[in-house]
Amino acid sequence: MARIPQHFIDQLLERTDIVSLVDARVSLKKAGREYTACCPFHDEKTPSFTISPVKQFYHCFGCGAHGTAISFLMEYDRLEFRDAVEVLADAAGMDIPEEAAASTPSGPPREPLLDAMRQADRHYQTALRRHQGVIDYLKNRGVSGEMAKLYGLGFAADAWDDLTRRLPNKSAAAQAGLLIERESGGYFDRFRNRLMFPIRDTRGRTIAFGGRTLGDDSAKYLNSPETPLFHKSDHMYGLYEARQALRQLDRLLVVEGYMDVIALAQHGFPNAVATLGTATTASHLTTLFRHTQEVVFCFDGDAAGVRAARKAMEHSLGVMRGARRVRFLFLPDGEDPDSLVRGEGGREAMAAAIEAARPASEVLLGELREGLDLATPDGRAQLVERARAPINTLPPDAFRAEMVAEISRLSGLPSDDIRELYAANRPAPRPAPPGHTEESKKNAYSAELPPVTRGFMLLLADPSLAGRIGTTDGLRDNDNPGAQILAEAIDFFASNPNVSVAQWLEHHREHRFFDRLQRLAAANPPGDDEQRAGEFADVVARLQQHSRSRASLRQRYNALVAQQERGPLDEAAAKELKEVLSQLQGRSQTPP
Repeated sequence: MARIPQHFIDQLLERTDIVSLVDARVSLKKAGREYTACCPFHDEKTPSFTISPVKQFYHCFGCGAHGTAISFLMEYDRLEFRDAVEVLADAAGMDIPEEAAASTPSGPPREPLLDAMRQADRHYQTALRRHQGVIDYLKNRGVSGEMAKLYGLGFAADAWDDLTRRLPNKSAAAQAGLLIERESGGYFDRFRNRLMFPIRDTRGRTIAFGGRTLGDDSAKYLNSPETPLFHKSDHMYGLYEARQALRQLDRLLVVEGYMDVIALAQHGFPNAVATLGTATTASHLTTLFRHTQEVVFCFDGDAAGVRAARKAMEHSLGVMRGARRVRFLFLPDGEDPDSLVRGEGGREAMAAAIEAARPASEVLLGELREGLDLATPDGRAQLVERARAPINTLPPDAFRAEMVAEISRLSGLPSDDIRELYAANRPAPRPAPPGHTEESKKNAYSAELPPVTRGFMLLLADPSLAGRIGTTDGLRDNDNPGAQILAEAIDFFASNPNVSVAQWLEHHREHRFFDRLQRLAAANPPGDDEQRAGEFADVVARLQQHSRSRASLRQRYNALVAQQERGPLDEAAAKELKEVLSQLQGRSQTPP
């Protein structure tokens, strides 16, 4: 997808006041230097949602939601990134510089590709209305004309150039995945003799197609390839139609096939969506929870369905916060949503199956208990260990507390002991120096964290600290990638003292540590300005010293290796080489 230039995002956030943006949707109250409200992303009676006008950043201490003005629109208005930027740009009276985006190596301009999609969509739908064989096929599958029109079903003729001849901008059509360029020159149709399902974004624009063969092709379904418009792990078939049918999506049903989605909609379940030929991903879950608070996965009851459920469960855990719920519906052998809803029980059978879907907690506990004898100490101990990783994946809110309580009940260990065991995955707190008062111990919590984490918390709480650091050379040479990002942040804020934390964060939206950086930006380290400045200088000095130590180790390692190449090392040198190598291999690759 063509990227919006970063300088435009910076200008847009400069003109956007997150307080005004949120206040137009959620009633805010002034609380010191910040604003508070009851969180719009989970149910609560006591306000835990805060906005920092200085950082231009929001954070909920209850459910963990956080982000910039762009993130807020993506979550609250259920928009994709680009759509959120467009809303803010319209409000600010700014035009997104498509030409600038097109001149970058990130991809072609979108409008010619979208135009090719619109033309193809119209052509396929017209072709279906003229092809009685395809109409008969849909009737035999029980698809009404109303549903075919609602979901924009079409037909790709059994010809190599039926669509090619009708599209004037063939290069754009190829970039959109509609045509394939021949090695000898020219183009040909990607989809041939297939029932066509348009895949739409949240604004209703066709961005891809899925095609079901009407012949004897080995590939039953063929989807558009990855394009600047379409990333299959980010989109769901039927989501746009579900949003159009129901103003409030209390629940979304995730099924496996396009025809399942249409059959369910025709029988009174317009809230069904399908993944696009891939297993459920974390990105899918993020998209789904922008639109609803409950997701029900519908899987076949066979081994493949169980494997798909495990994968969906794995990706669900990290986003199970607040009022969000995930349930699993396992269908009888030989049934799918299409056959079940059209069967003897009809709509009532499907409704009953949905209501009987198993909660994620029940499915997860079943997985954890499988093969264990909980009547034995060994079985109970294995259960506690098996549960460690999935429970530590859960956000720290009610669902995690419930799971810990259930593991406690099954294992016989007190909940506090289990929480302490699982917390062992985190670095152990260092004892406070002798003579510290209780208040100083309370305010020293940031000293218990890894240096890079402490550095980010302090810097993002007060970016002016960057101006007190002379050089970041030692940080940039550090083996820890988090230290390298910290160095970049220090240089950025030192050179741009009036830029908000939100603007810096948006520079890293595509970075693998983005969510971690947002969580650190929500922190409020204790201490006054001078205490924070002193601690920050200490953190940077320690990291730079670490880099110098690593450089010395590498220098010594190279010298020993060179000596070894000239001849066998004596016992002392060989031992030293082993120790040096061991220390070098212990480098940190942890996030900030």
